Amino acid sequence: MMQRGTMMLVLGAVHVAAPLRAQTSTVPDDGARPISLAEAVQMAQRNLPAVVSARGLERTAAAAARSAVASYLPSLTMNASSGRTQGVQFFQGQLIPLTGNPWNYNNGLNTQLELFDGGRRWAELRRARAGGDVADATVIQSRFDASFQVKQQYYAVLAAHESELAAKALLEQAEQQLKASAARVTAGVATKSDSLRSVIQVGNARLAVLTAQNDRRVANAALTRLVGSPTTVTASLSDTAYVAAAMPTEDELETLVSRGPAVQVAEANLQSARASKNAQRSQYLPTLSLSYQYTLTQGSREFDRGNLVLFGGSNPNRQNMTFNLSLPLFNNLAREQASVQADVALRNAEAQARDARLAARQQLEQQLRALNTAEARVEVQLAAIAAAEEDLRVQQQRYALGASTLLDLLTSQTQLNQARQALIQARFDGRVARAQLSTLIGREL
Repeated sequence: MMQRGTMMLVLGAVHVAAPLRAQTSTVPDDGARPISLAEAVQMAQRNLPAVVSARGLERTAAAAARSAVASYLPSLTMNASSGRTQGVQFFQGQLIPLTGNPWNYNNGLNTQLELFDGGRRWAELRRARAGGDVADATVIQSRFDASFQVKQQYYAVLAAHESELAAKALLEQAEQQLKASAARVTAGVATKSDSLRSVIQVGNARLAVLTAQNDRRVANAALTRLVGSPTTVTASLSDTAYVAAAMPTEDELETLVSRGPAVQVAEANLQSARASKNAQRSQYLPTLSLSYQYTLTQGSREFDRGNLVLFGGSNPNRQNMTFNLSLPLFNNLAREQASVQADVALRNAEAQARDARLAARQQLEQQLRALNTAEARVEVQLAAIAAAEEDLRVQQQRYALGASTLLDLLTSQTQLNQARQALIQARFDGRVARAQLSTLIGREL
């Protein structure tokens, strides 16, 4: 049933788009550049702020993972200083001049390595890697979200194009009917009311064309913003007769949606919360660190007091190695507070992951039913258009013979226009539902 409905949807697109594309030249040129759907999606996936932000999050997560790995390496610090001293020194009631090199230099090298941290670095590494998984899933989700937004707006532009062309076709019919009514009134076989009603019909058709043109320009502006183009873009009418790919079965869709981007993000957040909980537990364990310092000092000063040397000309280097063991016994319940916060975050992540899986299944059911309904509406509206066209043809002949009134003819024209608009809306709803399904399962359909 779904395959047959899909074919009918495509056939309906061709059935309506063919006469409309024949009038493409009648669409006012407002300077918009036609682009394909694939190009629009690619531009949006490069330029949308949400996608750019997701890529930034991915880079940040990668940097955090590298930093977590580097925490197992010793830190290294180098320092250097210099100073200049001149003048005299007060010593035993006398002023003694300072002699020797007035400059002194101090160079040092310090390294530190944490030997044991209670598993904190390992937990931080796991949390950083989980954060990387979150970032990767977020990038995928943002790309499919961007694709859905662009597709929805692209289809809205197509619908606005087709509505404008349908309004122009209605205007052409109304103008022809006005000429026919005026001729019949002149010939005395119709009342003046017929020509007046035809004038009203022409005015309404012109307003419909103006409204459709405004809708098309507004839709173009929204599409331009989504794709991030500096110049106005519009949808290519050749994409109205697209051929949709074969839909997977419902069982296959349920399997795919269980691994969809939204579910992956929620599960990655859950793994990150678990890693944070494990990292918090390490605060109760002792830490052991090693530090080593090497210092070299040159150019120190001396006093000239005969044979008495107060300071040497240069100092020997100094080396210092220190082991530090630390065990916090009580820190004003800060660890307990952090433990509660980590546990609450974990429970929230579990609830969000469960809800994401259920929400994906709910949306899958909703969008599948929407797609099936749209396909059925297309079939109904195709039949309605065929019936309305035949009814309009009969009414035109009857009116020409004087067997029916102008009101009957106008009613048939209105029904045909309504059927065309309903078909355009049904096709739009079907396309949006298919695009939403692609976003749910993380795969183009």
